Amino acid sequence: MIVVKQLMDHCHRFFGSQGDLYQSEDADILIAVYPATRKRGWWTYATLELHKMVATEYLVYSYQFEQRMITHLARVAAQVIRQWESQSTRMESGSIFSLGDTIVEKSVLNHMVLTPAYYEEAGLEYYTNGKDVIRFMMLHAIADSEAKFLEQYGLMALQEWLAHSGVDSLNVTRTPAI
Repeated sequence: MIVVKQLMDHCHRFFGSQGDLYQSEDADILIAVYPATRKRGWWTYATLELHKMVATEYLVYSYQFEQRMITHLARVAAQVIRQWESQSTRMESGSIFSLGDTIVEKSVLNHMVLTPAYYEEAGLEYYTNGKDVIRFMMLHAIADSEAKFLEQYGLMALQEWLAHSGVDSLNVTRTPAI
């Protein structure tokens, strides 16, 4: 629990707000939810216990609080844990997670893709307490068509396509770019 508290403090310094803790039945991990602030106009959802296995924690974002984001983040965490337990491998940038449902109501986005924490200030991406080194990565909600494009052409091609199309990846109700 000491490292969880350290991670929460680390996130608090960068996000400018205190996180509320949640636990989901989908994965036996804690998830902290940080509300939007004037500086950061979006909610941030962070895993806090994946580091025990994969030395990484995941972040997800939305413009409004969405309970379903907690559930989806826990489901992704469960997939990460299963892969670690069966293959002892970590997820890499470009890994795709099927959500089995849309990210939020009135959305067609039903997958997530893992990337570095692009939206964060320098210093958040890695946390160390002198013993543990923990990386933070972010998940972006994408549509089935975008996931298929990613599988075929790779992460760089998808990122270029989304940037060229002017996609706001924090908008979880956006229409697919592909």
